[in-house]
Amino acid sequence: MGYLKFEREGNIGILTLNRPDKHNSINKEYMNELVDFLNFAEKEPLKALVVKSAGENVFSAGGDISYFLTLTTKEDAFSMALNMHNILSRFEDLDYPTICAINGSAIGGGAEIILAFDMRFARSDIFIQFKEKAIGVTTGWGGTYRLVRLVGYNKALELLLSAKKVDAKEAKDIGLVNDIFDKSVLMDKVMEFCDKLKDDDIRLIKHIKRLAKESQFIPRDEGMQLERMLFSESWMFGKREQEMRKFMEKR
Repeated sequence: MGYLKFEREGNIGILTLNRPDKHNSINKEYMNELVDFLNFAEKEPLKALVVKSAGENVFSAGGDISYFLTLTTKEDAFSMALNMHNILSRFEDLDYPTICAINGSAIGGGAEIILAFDMRFARSDIFIQFKEKAIGVTTGWGGTYRLVRLVGYNKALELLLSAKKVDAKEAKDIGLVNDIFDKSVLMDKVMEFCDKLKDDDIRLIKHIKRLAKESQFIPRDEGMQLERMLFSESWMFGKREQEMRKFMEKR
């Protein structure tokens, strides 16, 4: 893979966006590589996937302008947006947790990309900017839908209309990122979180993600029904009985 680099630390996958000379801007070839990676990732027995970028200052600048200039019709734009919608939705739908290590600023489409991951941990000196308005378009990669769900309608509309730079502290305060860390420790902190999963049953990790994710969108009674189903399945995974017996032996 030319634009992507994949490594593994045990059952934790680490995907690096690896086009730093172009600020990890996305063109057609990059999209094709992301599709190839997803075809692989959807079959891998990972406990988590960490996504970070190569380069110092920019996580991703969004779309590659030279590629965008070739999209001269409404149909071209629609097709490109559909392609990125599918790609980012597939990342969102991976059945194990995904963590975005935002080790550079996320701008335009880059800001939309980071929203597709389950959790976001950011470097304390970066900014996030939804600057699509500056080039005369709306978000096109799912950014508005996900942003509204993360920070609410009022704040999302403010960020989209102002196209302002949101520094890391504000991003944390409004729930755009989970936490912020100094550049020197960001990846250590991300991997420290992943270490909490290393001894867990992969089935349990997937059940917890599924329950949390689907609970965002379904009515209460359906949520309770789903919880009963997944809880009763996890009851039989084995760890519950072992831990309960340990507790009883200590009494």
